[in-house]
Formats: sequence, structure tokens, C-alpha cells
Amino acid sequence: MDFFKNWCFCICSTLIVSVVLSIFTPQDSMKRFYKAMIAVFIFISFIYPLKDFDVDVFKSFPEFQINENIGSAYESELNQSVKNFLKEKGITGANVSAKAVYDDENETIEIQELSVYIPDEYDKTEIQKLIFDELGVNARVIYLGE
Repeated sequence: MDFFKNWCFCICSTLIVSVVLSIFTPQDSMKRFYKAMIAVFIFISFIYPLKDFDVDVFKSFPEFQINENIGSAYESELNQSVKNFLKEKGITGANVSAKAVYDDENETIEIQELSVYIPDEYDKTEIQKLIFDELGVNARVIYLGE
């Protein structure tokens, strides 16, 4: 808002100065030259304040929101990957819940927590070891009833 206020002030003051200068322009052969110079002065006064105008496309998208979207997209991808992996290994009825955070500084995604909920008929430690050996992720395995 401050930018537009300053820009309007600059344009108004330029127009006032231009009117005063045009009043005092001589009526001889140099009149066209003076009018051209005043027109250039007005044109430059319209454009010059734009050098301070800062346009940032991502200001409307806060950084934390972008980071959360990256983390949540990775979480859903991880959930689906682990479910598919367990299905391939013959483990059905499992639910997966992942918590991941995107680190903007290092541009990495950190898995904070991976919980796998399994039916009572499977062994927790066996599935935990299977997930770690195949996927390289420490998962917290919990029975569905717990």
C-alpha cells in the first residue's frame, strides 16, 4: 500500500511540475522540443517508481504450507508403499500411519514415525524386522486391538 501511495505522490507532483513548465515554454520554434522533453519527463516519472516494486509470486503461499504439503505427500506415498509391500509379503489387513517432515534447509524428508497396525495373527517382531530389512525404516508395529 505504501508503494502505491508514493507512486501517486510522484505522479501528481510530476504533473504539477509539467504543467508549470509547459506554461513557461517559449512560443517559438523550440516549443516542440520543450513539449517532447516534458512528455519524456512525465513518462519517466510514471516508470521510475516501479524499480522499487517487489513482486514475489510465493508471498501468497507461506513457506510452512509448502513444506507441510511436501511432507503430507510423502506421508501418503510412504503409507501406500508400506501397505503394498506388506500385501506382497502376504500380510493382509494392515493399516499404516506415517509422520514425515520436510527440512527446507537441507532439502530432505525425515520420517518421524511409522506405525504399522496388524491383525493379531501375525508376529510383531517378525514384521518389524521384515520392514527394516527390506525398506530400511524402523517401524512401530502394533496389534489392531491395542
